[in-house]
Amino acid sequence: MFADSHCHLYHPRFDADRDEAVARALDAGVTTIFLPATDLATVHAALDLAERYDGVCYAMAGVHPCDVQHLRDGEWDAIEALAHDPRIVAIGETGLDHYWSRDFDDLQDAMLRRHLRLAADTGKPIVLHTRNADDAVLRVVAEERSRLADPSRLTGVFHCWSGTAEQAAEAMALGFCVGVGGSATYKNSPVFAALADVSLERIVLETDAPFLAPVPMRGQRNEPALLIHTADALAEARGVSVEDVARITTAATHRLYGIAQS
Repeated sequence: MFADSHCHLYHPRFDADRDEAVARALDAGVTTIFLPATDLATVHAALDLAERYDGVCYAMAGVHPCDVQHLRDGEWDAIEALAHDPRIVAIGETGLDHYWSRDFDDLQDAMLRRHLRLAADTGKPIVLHTRNADDAVLRVVAEERSRLADPSRLTGVFHCWSGTAEQAAEAMALGFCVGVGGSATYKNSPVFAALADVSLERIVLETDAPFLAPVPMRGQRNEPALLIHTADALAEARGVSVEDVARITTAATHRLYGIAQS
């Protein structure tokens, strides 16, 4: 049994075969799928899918860092209100993206802090995007945790880990998990080496579907059923069975999001 900790199943690339993609996931043993949001519309889309695939899909609420400049009046207030809904299991995805544009860094930073404070307020985990910005996000998380009377209220996952071993150690010290997806399977990827000292209990598997399909499906549309390829690669890197990877990372994912395992 596997859990896909990060999947954009509402994406239009699934419009033609969403039911079939979920069926393929279940056939592959991927029994839970967690849906980060990127804006207000996708919060609602994720909630709709959580209702449609009850007990399989779970929704989050947040704004992707690349989309914060497109927020319209009242949308953050609506997302903040939805974040308190018990159907929402996490806050995100949020974070910093210094790859596509540096034109609105200050806004990204401000919105990341809003998300972090919302996560602490709701007691829900936060899902962090850190493209070309690992040190910056680690710094902001540390600063926001230091403001809290109970720093343990601020936990979550660094999605699609791409940082160094030293940065991974910082993430562990902050009480966070790390997400491993298809990019970790690419030739010469440093991900598994960087996470060599991170316990499997702190690693969660993800697809980020429809993006970043793992080897041997690289270049195709990703989907939850392909999670098994990342699990195989992680098992080989750790010298353990794929069954152990499934058991440990699935338990870690369910623990992260507060979802009981069936």
